[in-house]
Amino acid sequence: MKYKLSISLLLLIIFLGGCGKPQPGQDSPDEIITLRMTISDNLSYAPLFIAEEEGYFTKYGIQIEYVTTKKAADSIAMLSSGKIDIYAGTLNAGLINAIQVDDNIKVVADRGHTEPGTCTYQAIVVRKDLYDSGQVTAPEDLNGLTFSASTAGPAAFLLSSYISQGGLTFEDLDIIDLPTASEMDGFDTGSLDGSIAPDPDLTRLLRTGDVSILATAEDVLGTFQSGIIAFNNQLLEKTPDVGVRFMAAYLEGVRQYNLGKTDRNIEIIAAATGETAEDVKEFCWVPVSENGTINFPSVDKFQQWSIEQDQLAEAVSEEQFWDSSVVESAILLLTND
Repeated sequence: MKYKLSISLLLLIIFLGGCGKPQPGQDSPDEIITLRMTISDNLSYAPLFIAEEEGYFTKYGIQIEYVTTKKAADSIAMLSSGKIDIYAGTLNAGLINAIQVDDNIKVVADRGHTEPGTCTYQAIVVRKDLYDSGQVTAPEDLNGLTFSASTAGPAAFLLSSYISQGGLTFEDLDIIDLPTASEMDGFDTGSLDGSIAPDPDLTRLLRTGDVSILATAEDVLGTFQSGIIAFNNQLLEKTPDVGVRFMAAYLEGVRQYNLGKTDRNIEIIAAATGETAEDVKEFCWVPVSENGTINFPSVDKFQQWSIEQDQLAEAVSEEQFWDSSVVESAILLLTND
């Protein structure tokens, strides 16, 4: 069953909307709660950068202690054990498995997705000479080629979904997993035929003139839920009002982010990522839902694929996967702001 906030808690949240946030002459709430959350300097974390820099977390009495990990599996383990309160990361089989075995973990909001009609944030690219010559223009043409990709996670799902249209599987490709710098060298020397690239790597690869886009993520997958925010039991049951306050601050960051490439947004994102303002303006910014809504049908397609790949034992239901009441209550709090 989804965690649903009680009437009394909703009244508390409305109360917080009136007096828990800064009032005229008051800089911040009386009590600041520290939450630990995973972070990266990747462009896709831009709404969180904005929420931090613009003081939205402080506005709702939240201070974030940022944690970096080398692998998503490490972050999920920390969420399960309570070493972090919030997982801001990507959809993966490990997360779904953790949700399956621990009903104290729930996804609570969108952190980025592909969507038809928006800019291309992620794509399958191939060497330009292969594409221009007509040698590689369709899924079946990838048979026997050398690709830089993983065999798990959203990028692997994208590649698998595309090549399956041509009757191919991963076994029909020579798959290696290379960092972007090595991919550039591989495309330049001709030792690499293709890769899966999100921005900013996609833009950098296209700038070399060595690659062409074979297929975009939005064309292959449609709307796909790639980025998520998840809570554990601390914010879901023990202190749900704090979870709602965090979400309200995050959604304020999302709403400013969705104003687009304003000078202020570019300034914040450039400082957080170490990119130049010119580059940030050129990169594709991943779509993020204004109201934090999760596209579960795309999650379900991913988990069914993960089961087929023997990366997941069993699927979870939408009710098991995400708790919509957190964003619903945060929107109520924002409305009463």
